[in-house]
Amino acid sequence: MAERPAPVTIAGRPAPPRKPAVEISPREIGLLVDRFYANVREDRRLGPLFEERLSGKWDSHLERMNRFWRSVLLHSGEYSGQPVVKHNGLPDLEEDDFRLWLKLFETTTAELFGPPTAEPIVVIARRIARSLWLARFGTPFNHAPDWLN
Repeated sequence: MAERPAPVTIAGRPAPPRKPAVEISPREIGLLVDRFYANVREDRRLGPLFEERLSGKWDSHLERMNRFWRSVLLHSGEYSGQPVVKHNGLPDLEEDDFRLWLKLFETTTAELFGPPTAEPIVVIARRIARSLWLARFGTPFNHAPDWLN
């Protein structure tokens, strides 16, 4: 019988803590989320889309979005969900809705924060919007529009 090789032990090191992409507090993230969704609710196109899904559920949605943005911006790890599945399940969602969402998000962010804070948040929001747009509408023949770059 052949001798078995000695087991190999791999010693791993924990990854260093991730540094947030932007200096922002949880309170400021809450302000951004609340103001942004207040603006969404007033938008002629986006308001009815959101209201159809969230009527009576706005409080839980806002808390979920706070967890999402804290996870994204502060690397808190407190959000768990499937944004692609949720967005792909919206039957009335159109390609241009992402442009409207992004424009409103950029405007809200610029109103609340100076460029050192707003710019990295917008870069991340564009990445998220692009990812969601591609998951919903992207094909080998339908590339992301320029406004998502």
